[in-house]
Amino acid sequence: MTCYYFDVYDRAELVRDEDGTVFDSVDAAAYAAARTAAEIGTGRLAKGDVSDVIIAVRDEWEQRVVTVTASMRIERHDLSSRISHPGNV
Repeated sequence: MTCYYFDVYDRAELVRDEDGTVFDSVDAAAYAAARTAAEIGTGRLAKGDVSDVIIAVRDEWEQRVVTVTASMRIERHDLSSRISHPGNV
């Protein structure tokens, strides 16, 4: 069992995890970091924010072992061009 820390980048600011969480493996910590990034991203989306969520996972020896990035991109497509030009996709 190893303690892992999830440091979250909030745009340019790093929010360090000072408490940490114990996991059986680095894979379990990576999976939890991915779930956490998705939850943060969902919360941001509800506020209209689609910026990347980056979580750097470090171990109890201060070594970065995993970085998780959750990205969301919204693309708008002009529907009027499709209606006036039905052959365009």
